[in-house]
Amino acid sequence: MSSGPTNEDVREGWNAIASYWDEKMAAGETWQGEYIGPAVEDVLLPVKGDRILELACGNGEFARRLTELGARVVATDFSPAMIEVARGYGGDIDYRLVDATDAGALRSLGHPSPFDAIVSNMAIMDMRDIEPMARATIELVRPGGRFVVSTLHPAFNSGHAMRVTEESEDDTGVLRTHWVKTSRYHTPFAAKGVALEGQPISQWYFHRPIELLLEPFLANGWVVDALREPVLASSRFFSDVPGILVVRFRRPR
Repeated sequence: MSSGPTNEDVREGWNAIASYWDEKMAAGETWQGEYIGPAVEDVLLPVKGDRILELACGNGEFARRLTELGARVVATDFSPAMIEVARGYGGDIDYRLVDATDAGALRSLGHPSPFDAIVSNMAIMDMRDIEPMARATIELVRPGGRFVVSTLHPAFNSGHAMRVTEESEDDTGVLRTHWVKTSRYHTPFAAKGVALEGQPISQWYFHRPIELLLEPFLANGWVVDALREPVLASSRFFSDVPGILVVRFRRPR
């Protein structure tokens, strides 16, 4: 994004909501446990012994899940408050304070050996610039290694998307139809929004259409080899409309 908030503006927002975010995740009041985590895991396909880098790990919930599956995990975030929360859970995870928009800082993570996989779980829509990450990370995985990205679905749960419930009646009773409507998709922009109702402040989002999400990765040598648009059966609005998009990139051998 050529204008809009700075990285520091974005970081201040996540520092401010870190503890609230953690409380809601721990209480199971987010999509992470029921929807996002399983969808990402299904595409990432972690196996015991994998060396995995997580970018923008937040409170570390998915990093902890990866260690349960036998992975060796390095987990990063650019928010000191989030890293503090994540470290508070303990566990054998190497947490680092790293900005995923800083290519030089990312490259420093590639020692002493390359990673088998990288994952960025529901964070790319929070990043002002994704090209440095796409450029640096292909150097961090072994040939054939993978990078899985999940994000709010740009077409249905980003931009100017509106969730609408319409109520009508017929001879069977009251009918309710749930819609997702959008009026702005193709033009990228930055705007503040709310991830969890009741959070102390809103945070910055960066909307990009799918072509602009994929473009930096493809331009830097990544190849798309899986794409999922999972739905959430328990959701009124996203039971047959995907709320998230999950993409797996590969580094060619």
